[in-house]
Amino acid sequence: YSGEVADSRVLCHGDLHPGSIMVNQEDGTVKIIDPEFTVYGPPGLDLGSLLSGFVLAAVHHAFSGAETSAAAVRSLRAGAAGIWGAYTDSMGAGGIAPATVAKIGAEAVGFTVAEVCRTALGFAGGRKWLQFGDEATKAAAVKCAMGIVQRCMTGRHQGGMGVLFMELDALASP
Repeated sequence: YSGEVADSRVLCHGDLHPGSIMVNQEDGTVKIIDPEFTVYGPPGLDLGSLLSGFVLAAVHHAFSGAETSAAAVRSLRAGAAGIWGAYTDSMGAGGIAPATVAKIGAEAVGFTVAEVCRTALGFAGGRKWLQFGDEATKAAAVKCAMGIVQRCMTGRHQGGMGVLFMELDALASP
């Protein structure tokens, strides 16, 4: 092996999203299913794909009009932060330098918002995260998602994963 981990290719699930992860509530074991899209790709690919589900769910909850919307968004933000924390801990335990992990994080934010964009614009097949009965609500949710895409795509190299978390925090604010 030569070169930096962040610039290399690793074995990736290829379509990792919340529906691909099964957790046994009794013993806490985790299984990842549906490996048919497995590829060698950038280290941030699967992390970004997984986090896109959290962002899309947060946008959906923010526009759902439910009394519990802010709490749901905060819970999703906490879950995303937990995933990022576990990722950084695992990478550090594996000897990966913090600067390299930060570079992978910025890359993962790019993959996150690319998937958010694809889904918000209706190009993600059967994924319908931002479907609402009211067209004005749907349009507002899509506009919000696209704003997150723009700010994260342009700010990720300076702010890394923190940019994504700031966007989730903003969604939870009344």
